[in-house]
Amino acid sequence: MWSDALELLRKNSSLTAREKGWFEGVLPEALFGTNIILAVENSETQHVLQTELNDELLQALRLANGGVDLFPAFKIIMRANEPEQPVLPVTALSEEAPRGDTRKRQPLPEPEPAPAPVVIRQTPKTTHYDDAVVQTFEDSMGEDLSPATPAPISGGVAGMPAALGAHGKPMLDPETHLNPSDTFDTFVPGDSNRFARTVALAVAEGTGSDFNPLCIYGGSGLGKTHLLNAIGNYSLIKQPGTRVRYVTSEEFTNEFIDSLRMDAGTKSGSSRVTAFNRKYREVDVLLIDDIQFLGGKTETLEQFFHTFNSLYQANKRIVIASDVPPKNLKDFEARLISRFEQGITVDVKPPDLETRIAILRMIASTSGMRVPYDVLDLIAERFTENIRELEGALNRVTALASLNNQPVTVALAEQTLQDFFSTDIEVKPTDIIGRVAKYFHLTFDDIVGPQRNRNITLARQIAMYLTRDLTSMSLVNIGQVFGGRDHTTVMHNIKIVSDGMKQKQEIYNYVTELTVLLRQRGK
Repeated sequence: MWSDALELLRKNSSLTAREKGWFEGVLPEALFGTNIILAVENSETQHVLQTELNDELLQALRLANGGVDLFPAFKIIMRANEPEQPVLPVTALSEEAPRGDTRKRQPLPEPEPAPAPVVIRQTPKTTHYDDAVVQTFEDSMGEDLSPATPAPISGGVAGMPAALGAHGKPMLDPETHLNPSDTFDTFVPGDSNRFARTVALAVAEGTGSDFNPLCIYGGSGLGKTHLLNAIGNYSLIKQPGTRVRYVTSEEFTNEFIDSLRMDAGTKSGSSRVTAFNRKYREVDVLLIDDIQFLGGKTETLEQFFHTFNSLYQANKRIVIASDVPPKNLKDFEARLISRFEQGITVDVKPPDLETRIAILRMIASTSGMRVPYDVLDLIAERFTENIRELEGALNRVTALASLNNQPVTVALAEQTLQDFFSTDIEVKPTDIIGRVAKYFHLTFDDIVGPQRNRNITLARQIAMYLTRDLTSMSLVNIGQVFGGRDHTTVMHNIKIVSDGMKQKQEIYNYVTELTVLLRQRGK
């Protein structure tokens, strides 16, 4: 927590370099009840942190705690180091050594009572989560999921269950385009993403003015889109009147092109473009996903540049997700990259084992799946790359159990996923489309083309599902491969196959047999 707090203070643009220097050398000595003991080098440092930097320090500590106060009266007592009793640096506020630290942690000494301790008190001026949102995943970690009943997916306003659409899936909000099930309380934190979540929460609360714009980058399937939606959903909970819009770069591009096309040759000039500009420049929070796909689209980038400037100058919040850090974006002008780098850039990495287990438990719990912990542990140990891979493996196991009306066991999981465990063959989207076409006695062009015959549509849906399941491609990129289709179309088709696998043996067999053929390619 202290490490994250220091990082937030270092990124705080409202602090001068001299002010940031006062935090160097400050060490978290211990946590006792509602007191955090910080050791400082001298009384001058103690005085400055108490009188000049009190608010900044408390805000950073609160954000590093995930934005939720863990104690009813959160105090910080500061006392200077005494030469005869040095303080050992620690990286966590507990006696347990952090993961990977093989050094034996010495018991933390009881602090000697100071005659007149300096206490910095937290002022109760910030509104936090509603009770429904404060409830975290850790509350259910010890529960047995085997007899679980479906739990409501939190979302919408103040944790109310989200509206469900076809196949029992949460519907995207028609105005904001937010997925109501992607919230901070359904985002499982771990070492790979905790700091990104902390900064995202600060932006959502409106307290992260120094993190504008926020750029989140990382590989596909690691939770970037979840964080973008969580920011939007929490912003609406914190202040219901906030104007929020989530958009992918594909949607932004298509809307802009459509506005140009519809204005072409009209006497009204640029009425559609004006409406487009108003739509994106009059929001309070703009969340744009897969920004890397704007690379090389000169006119769209020019439009986005002006949209970005308009929002930034109006102190509106901008959050961008990408597969690479801003400096590595291809075919972007330097002036736009420099604006991205004015804020803060955070990354999300592949989750570690403990986080993967927690993610699987969350998926099983919120979906009402009856999955023993040993099965979840097995999946978490075998699938290490991303969250999408974990969810796909879990869906396959539960689909087979549902079709055969049998319980989920380790033996069933081993049998179902053995072809995934036994090969490292890279599968490309062209391989998938070609194999699916051959399997259904179709052509490659049939799969990616516009025809909607029933047998072609089914084959195309299965090919999309397999591409999502067996590759790291985003929904936007999959849509481009399949004839330039919209990412929402891809998402809808994937849901159809995912649900069909649990209801129809035929669909399950198609997907399983094709997976085996693709995984064994070249053997």
